[in-house]
This record gives sequence, structure tokens and C-alpha cells, in this order.
Amino acid sequence: MNLYHLRYFSTLAHIEHYTKAADILAITQPSLSYAISTLEEELGVKLFEKNGRNVTLTKYGKVLRPVLPREWRSH
Repeated sequence: MNLYHLRYFSTLAHIEHYTKAADILAITQPSLSYAISTLEEELGVKLFEKNGRNVTLTKYGKVLRPVLPREWRSH
């Protein structure tokens, strides 16, 4: 598991939009999508549900988010 992927998860969970989160993280949107997909595969669960251009946390994402440092949420 990559710590960057966890940081990306934390930021995306806060922003709830792939493109905006990627801009804040200074990475490309496809890189963010790949990182989240990799994290989901490693954990064996879906962390986000897509709602148009936005995303929301699944019940598994809601469990993971509080255990990560707040400092990882880029604003």
C-alpha cells in the first residue's frame, strides 16, 4: 500500500471531485483515478461511488477516512 494513495484518497474524500482533487494534488486526473483504483483493489472494496462528475464515499470509505491524518486533506 502506497502512502501517496492514502493521501490522494483523503483529498478526494474531502473535495468529492476527481478533477478538482487532482488539481489540488498537482497530479493528472488519470493518475488520481489509477491510484484510487489500485487502493480499492488492494483493500478489496469500493471506496467511492460516482455521481456524475462528483463522487461520494461508500460505507467502506466512511470507515477509512477518519483513521487518516487530517493534514493529508489538501485544501
